[in-house]
Amino acid sequence: MTGAVVNTDPHGPTGYAEVRRLLSADFARVLRQTTGGKPTSRLRRLMHLTLPAMQVAIFHRVAHLLHGHGWRRCAAAVSNLSLRLTGASLHPGSPIGPGLFVPHPARIVFCGSAGIDLVLLPGTLVGPRDWVFPGAPFPADAPRLGDNAVVGAHAAVQGAVTVGAGATIGIGVCSLRDVPAGTVTMVAQRQIRSRSDVPEGGDAV
Repeated sequence: MTGAVVNTDPHGPTGYAEVRRLLSADFARVLRQTTGGKPTSRLRRLMHLTLPAMQVAIFHRVAHLLHGHGWRRCAAAVSNLSLRLTGASLHPGSPIGPGLFVPHPARIVFCGSAGIDLVLLPGTLVGPRDWVFPGAPFPADAPRLGDNAVVGAHAAVQGAVTVGAGATIGIGVCSLRDVPAGTVTMVAQRQIRSRSDVPEGGDAV
């Protein structure tokens, strides 16, 4: 892949074969991340289907399929079920490439498009400036994330922002501008002083 966002059409592809292909790639990604690529028994492989990371992928692929067929209320119901059971809310219209990995789906909100091997860490917020409900059409000003993008814990990407391929949004970063490919965006560490360096009556920074 060249870094372009794949499957940017919020209404497609919606075929069952495509959903199966995406879920197979998601399952392979979960296995690779949790086992380190080591061979596992068939029973252990099947047990990975119960992991929250895989449940998020299943819920979203089904919701995206329903959304693409115009069944927005059903898609929104699946998305809301995912929120209640896993803690992650992904807009049904969000086109996400294969290899979706959400290791700890706690307080995750996503409404955007992404390429392959997207990683969402806990507490992330990705979406347009004006939020849309799961049953609403996919917004035109949603963020676009390239291949192998990583959104760190408690980070936010809002507005018509393009995150390049291989870019990482660091912990606690709020990105309102485009992020170049292959870069890491971080919050600058504030200066740390010892109590002996702080003048009397002052506050440590």
